[in-house]
Amino acid sequence: MTYDDAPIITALDLGSSLIKVVIGRLVGDHEIEIIGTGVYPSAGIKNGSIVNIETTTKSIIEAFGDAELMAGQEVNTVVVNVSGKSVNGFNEKGIIAVTNRERIVSETDIMRVVEAAQAVHIPNDQQVIHVLTKEFKVDDQVNIKDPIGMTGVRLEAEVHIVSCGNTALNNIDRCVEQAGLLQMDRVLSSLASSEAILTSGEKDLGTAVIDIGAGICDIIIYVDGGIAFSSVVPFGGFHITSDISIGLKTTVETAEVIKKRYGHTRIDMVDPTEKFEIPSISGRPSRSVFRQELVEILEPRVREILEMIDHELVRSGFKSSLAGGVILTGGTSLLQGIEATAEEVLRLSVGRAKPAGLSGLVDKISSPEYATAVGLIKYSSKIQNLEQRNMHSGSDSDGWMKKVRRWMENNL
Repeated sequence: MTYDDAPIITALDLGSSLIKVVIGRLVGDHEIEIIGTGVYPSAGIKNGSIVNIETTTKSIIEAFGDAELMAGQEVNTVVVNVSGKSVNGFNEKGIIAVTNRERIVSETDIMRVVEAAQAVHIPNDQQVIHVLTKEFKVDDQVNIKDPIGMTGVRLEAEVHIVSCGNTALNNIDRCVEQAGLLQMDRVLSSLASSEAILTSGEKDLGTAVIDIGAGICDIIIYVDGGIAFSSVVPFGGFHITSDISIGLKTTVETAEVIKKRYGHTRIDMVDPTEKFEIPSISGRPSRSVFRQELVEILEPRVREILEMIDHELVRSGFKSSLAGGVILTGGTSLLQGIEATAEEVLRLSVGRAKPAGLSGLVDKISSPEYATAVGLIKYSSKIQNLEQRNMHSGSDSDGWMKKVRRWMENNL
């Protein structure tokens, strides 16, 4: 398949603040051409979970309309993100005997050992959405990324399994269906975000990606190139905005504007004489407020959220392995001073990243807010590209295609 033949992929990012639709396609080994975008407020989503089917569906339709108009074509299939408090990630191991006469590890052995690793009890109210391999072991040889062709009698796989509540998944399905769309795939939000901003070298080094959204923080940790941990903290930018609204006695809408324009996470880095205007509300006149007063409200909440994130990093057992530090992304990562505050709280090196490897309408999505949406396209394009190549090579049976899809997913 040439890049000119690459299929159009549409990403649907169901955020707690905004519904984002991004239409793009793979045009190089690592480059995504963006041809359409659409954004609409997501009144029906709270803390990463859908709480109102009707309003969420309306937001999806509106965002899609704008993206299709910009792209100049209709789309009817989507790749959608999955997040929220019902998401659960955990590690498991599988062990099998290599049974072929030559004792050479084959694709079939890979599938068998991954299936053995995921043969664990999943609660009835949960559904597995990912089985992601971290590493393989052949006899006494460890830290193997691709064991195919190696010789041994025992094959072991360490995998990271991600499950999500059935109710949350059913709500996503209903909204997508009622919007007149066909769902191609579901992808964990943090997995998509990391796909958009991390290099393979950063994954090998040991890096955590923290996507700080409006309603939640999605956390994912890579160690030795594989996913070692994933988690969700049910707090985000909206909770900061709410504190500002209450503290400054203004509307949530005004508080959000003030946060983005004047917010800072370090009171020692703000001019004590600087002021800004709070617009009039309910007939009351506008008033001036010192910027430090805003930061006194904002800083404690940011630190609280970062402390929750630190708790998850410690709980993972991999914090000491993060030689690559922490990469922040998501809309709330745009707060001034947050990198310095995060370094202080997490006691790790901290950077901020936005999606890379883009062409086309780059100015529309060149922001950390779009990491998940761009990552959804990159994730899906890898799988589709590999599937297409194998079809052209003659390996087009249903069973083989399922194996290819699973193998690609397990080794992103």
